[in-house]
Order: sequence, then C-alpha cells, then structure tokens
Amino acid sequence: MDQDTLQMILREAVRETATEVLQILLDADREAFLREHGGRKNGYYPRRLSTRFGSVNLQMPRDREGCYYPSFLEPYARRLVDVGEVAVALYAAGVTQRKAAEVLSLLLGHRYTHETLSSLTDQVLRAAEQYRQRPLPEELAVVYLDGLFLRVMRDDLGVQQEAVYVALGITPSGERQVLGFWLLPAESALAWEEVLKGLWQRGLRRVLLFVTDGLPGMEAAIQRVYPGAEWQRCVVHMVRSSLAQVRARDRGAVAEHLRGVYRAESRQEALEGLERLRRTWGSRYPRLVSGWWEDSAALLRFYGYPKVLWPYLRSTNPMERFIREIRRSTKVRDHKFPTTEAVFKVLYLESERQEGKWTERTLRGFAEAKEMLEQMLKERYFPSTQTATHKS
Repeated sequence: MDQDTLQMILREAVRETATEVLQILLDADREAFLREHGGRKNGYYPRRLSTRFGSVNLQMPRDREGCYYPSFLEPYARRLVDVGEVAVALYAAGVTQRKAAEVLSLLLGHRYTHETLSSLTDQVLRAAEQYRQRPLPEELAVVYLDGLFLRVMRDDLGVQQEAVYVALGITPSGERQVLGFWLLPAESALAWEEVLKGLWQRGLRRVLLFVTDGLPGMEAAIQRVYPGAEWQRCVVHMVRSSLAQVRARDRGAVAEHLRGVYRAESRQEALEGLERLRRTWGSRYPRLVSGWWEDSAALLRFYGYPKVLWPYLRSTNPMERFIREIRRSTKVRDHKFPTTEAVFKVLYLESERQEGKWTERTLRGFAEAKEMLEQMLKERYFPSTQTATHKS
C-alpha cells in the first residue's frame, strides 16, 4: 500500500473516531455546566466542524436558558485542531498509545511519543475517577449487575485475567445510567457485596429489583446490603446453561417447553409450564428440571412487576448490550491492558459515550409503568406512611 493511500485510510478512521469522542466531550461538558450553574437540557442542534482530519457533523447540546456553550470551542468557530482531543479519540477507539503516537506523527508531520500521549490521556483518568465517585440517585427501579474479563499487566505477575464488574441502573422513568465499574482479581458474591456497599455509600438507598446471573451467593449478598430489594435471576443465562445439558436431538423440544415457562402470561401459567417440563423431561434430564424448580422463585420474580416491563426484567440483556460495546472498544487491544488505569480510561469513555446516546431516549414501556413503580417503591420502603395514608 502506498503512503498516500495509507494516509487517506488513517485520516478517515481518525475522523470517524474523533466525531464519536467529540460528541462524548460535548455531552459531558454540558453536564458539568448544568451541575455548576443549574438549568435543564434542551436537546441538540446540528453543527459542522472542520478539523485537520476533515469535517465532522456534531450534535451541539444546549440548555433551556440559552446560557451554555461548549467550553473548549470558540463561539461560532468552525475549526478545531487539538492534538489532545485526537489522542483521546484514538485511545477510545482501542488504539494503543504507541500506535496512536505513530498515527499522529504520520498525519501531523510531528513526532509524538507514547509517553506524550499518555500524559494527554491522563486528563481522562482524572475524569474517570470523578465519574466513579459521583453521587447516585437515592432510588432506582432496576439495577443490573454483570461483568466481563480482561487481561491486565500486573507488576511481578505478568498478564493476569481479571474481572470487570459493571452496575447499570434504570429509574422508574426508564432512564439508564452506568452506576460504576470495578476491577477485581476474580468474580465472587463477596466481591459483589463490596460493590453493592460502594453503591450504598454513594447514595443509592432504594432498589426494587436486582437482575444478575446465577452466581452462587448473589441473592444473599444483595439482601445483606439491600434487604428491601428483590432478586431476579437472568432467564437467558439459565436457558443457555440448561440447553447445554441437552442432547442435540432434544434441544428444540426442550427449548419450546422452557419458552412456555418464561413466556407465560402469568406466574400461575408459568408454574403450570414447569409442571409440564417436569412430566415430559424429568426422567431424562432430572438435573435440568430440578434446577428450574429450585430456582423458580428467582426465575419467575419478574411476574410481580408491570407486564410491559417483563422483557427488560427477566434477563440482563440491557447490560449485555452495554458490555458488547465495551468489548468492541477493547478488541483492538486484544483485551489486554498495560495498567489498571488504562482499563478505567476505556470504561469511562465508553460509559460516557453510551450515556450520551441514552440521554434523550428512555426505555419503552417505563413511561406507562412509572406510576406503578413509584408506588411499589413507596409501599416497600415506607410502609408506615402508606398505612397512615390509607387510615386517613
């Protein structure tokens, strides 16, 4: 490949990445402005900005009072040239610092070392730490807990496989928020309990439902920190685990019987589906069937919530979509990071990017269920107030 073609390809890649990260920075800048000065969001307006890597189309955030303007843009400016921004953009896209230095040197005609880029992206680390310690809302309707594994370099130990813990919350209105991310040596219920204690210390006091996989001890860990909350075991994880125990010729039929349980129209109908599963497959797959019966309370808990929300509550799918985006960001690095700080930088950038997309779009169905969810929170956490209200 000749030098001109290579430069053209690299410029296009950087331009697309810069667009994504600039949008993240714009949304984060408005959030910081509103926290400091007050006011409310008021959507976006389109803006075309020229950079050294080509024109980018951005959605410029605004506030209702008309007081906000991005702090890193000159008013009415149409050009933006900032090596720091481009370095962060490359890092967010999954390019290592050493490779990013090579790209910038090629495109800009200057020599940038990976140490220089590291100092430029350290601003992201500071923002990430503030993000991880920020106060949380007092109550949420749903909290998803899940994780993934990344390879991280540890002094004197080499590359270690470590667990990234992620918590994602949904308000009664259907607004999504990344509550935090943590890096720990392995996944366990005790470690999740420490994560939950961290959420409590940052202000989260009331949760209706935690949705997680079937990690042993998870329900007990939740109850020790949030005794008023309920636990829903992810049905999708359970189905995958169950079908892995089934012979290929029976897999389709067993899957159909399982759908009759978690796609039923009521909890009673789901229990009848479990009975049919027991009669049909109990002798051939006793472990599978007993597992569904023993965990039926946690697997069918979503039936106690508004029907319009069942698709969100019976699995960790909303969280899994977010984790897929994290994996996309880490794929270029082969899921391997030189330091824990490098992990936090990427997790923060991806969290900010996703929350920017979620800001103007609540989950479907929550508007319809909002009043019922708020009532459930009051009845569960303030029963004496409800009793007094009824008596009066």
